Amino acid sequence: MLLVIFTLYFFLGQTEQVLDSYIAAVYEHTVILNPEPRTPLSRHDALRHMQRNLDVYEEQAALAAQQGAQIIVYPEDGIHGFNYTRSSISGYLETIPDPEERWNPCMEPGRFNNTEVLQRLSCVARRYHLYLVANMADLQPCPLKTDPSSSCPSDGHWQFNTNVVFNSEGLLVARYHKHNLYFEEAFDQPPQAEIATFDTPFAGTFGLIVCFDILFRDPTVTLVEQVEQTHQPFQCCIPSELLFLLLFQGVRQLVFPTAWMNQLPLLDSIQFQQAFSLGANVSLLAANIRNDRLIMTGSGIYTPFSSTYHHARRGDPEEGRLLLARVPVLHPQWVGQDSPTADSVDTTEPTSPYSGVCHRESCADLPPPPDAAAVMMYDPFQFALLNETRGKLSVCDDAFCCHLQYEWIAHDKRSELYALGAFAGTHVVNGHYALQVCAVVRCAALEASSCGQEVEEAESKMDFLLEATFDTRHVYPSVLASRLVLEHPEKLEKAPDGRVVMKHSSVSGGLVTACLYGRMYHLDQE
Repeated sequence: MLLVIFTLYFFLGQTEQVLDSYIAAVYEHTVILNPEPRTPLSRHDALRHMQRNLDVYEEQAALAAQQGAQIIVYPEDGIHGFNYTRSSISGYLETIPDPEERWNPCMEPGRFNNTEVLQRLSCVARRYHLYLVANMADLQPCPLKTDPSSSCPSDGHWQFNTNVVFNSEGLLVARYHKHNLYFEEAFDQPPQAEIATFDTPFAGTFGLIVCFDILFRDPTVTLVEQVEQTHQPFQCCIPSELLFLLLFQGVRQLVFPTAWMNQLPLLDSIQFQQAFSLGANVSLLAANIRNDRLIMTGSGIYTPFSSTYHHARRGDPEEGRLLLARVPVLHPQWVGQDSPTADSVDTTEPTSPYSGVCHRESCADLPPPPDAAAVMMYDPFQFALLNETRGKLSVCDDAFCCHLQYEWIAHDKRSELYALGAFAGTHVVNGHYALQVCAVVRCAALEASSCGQEVEEAESKMDFLLEATFDTRHVYPSVLASRLVLEHPEKLEKAPDGRVVMKHSSVSGGLVTACLYGRMYHLDQE
């Protein structure tokens, strides 16, 4: 099916100076699964299985090309499926050559053995004149080593969850091995995090990540914030003492194949995809799997000022969905800007009703104790309830405090309860990573103990201003309305001291979640 479900535009602070644009496509794929993934298949049978998914890929590439797409992105695990063991995935593995080999599988099919999937993808890219990004299983032999501490697995080879990229002529131009695995028994973590990019004639440089990577510094934030020198022609004309002025930030466009299992109220797929695009000031091309049993859906094409996305809901037909959008080219930022988001948000001192509110340990007037402590997303949040028609509210988790000013537009307190939650600490379930989070959530019932549970629908609407002072500049904002509709903050301000203010009014549907999701990357190893 070919439909763009939602396209939303918003402007925060200064608008990007756009010199060009391109048309991108992402495909949310209902993967044809191996019904017995833990039983090994012969190469012949594994290929027959994968070709069924590749047939769908080619159909969608043809549709995307008809609509003028220049790049298409497919999801993680979309060719082979999931839940394999290290041994049972063997029939699905191909050894993907280094892109430096300058290999076009469609034109040179005999150059490397056992590469039928690579050949098919290459020919699809070439036939429809598309840059094509897909995810597959890679087998790489370990280098010969005598070091007993080598990370080489005992069977003598690595198995990687891998993105591959082909240009519009079918040339293999990039390969990326996923670094942050999520319960992937069949795959190894690469010995080092890889920083993988590819260049295009229509949009410059893209970075490659996969699924769980988006929550970690390496490689995702490193891609976005890496500092590089400009090309040699500039250097010839500038005194050496001024060369530092020609350093710029890394990629502004990320490709994101994923098999994301949704978890409300803070980490639904489209919710965090948009939040990352806005918080990191990048474009994100996100392609997810559609699998209702595993709660997988939600794909989109995001920029700091637009979102085109699809999210299936309960009862929708379980089918794939192709999305297309015209995307402005985002250009590198000068390192001298205040922050990686300096051209999408106002980084001046926020105008806030909480001006002068300080960290908890230095304040004479502490906020009242929280109304409740409850678990949200497996983390122990402190909650303050929104019991009034309008007001100011604060809640702290140790020294980290969240502040809210709100006024209800529509609200029946007899049917819906809301709370302001704060959490500062390390998330330890299904991954370890440090957080500071402020969130306004609709509770699942009228009891405070239900705050933080999963909710998809709401009727209450409010104008609000949410603020906190973070110990990180990596803060990802989101506003999620009823029936899984994304909204963009009316205003987002960041200050050098770590204060972040998000203001929003007149949500189109009832408010499910408004969140400032701070990632404390520097504490992940502590």
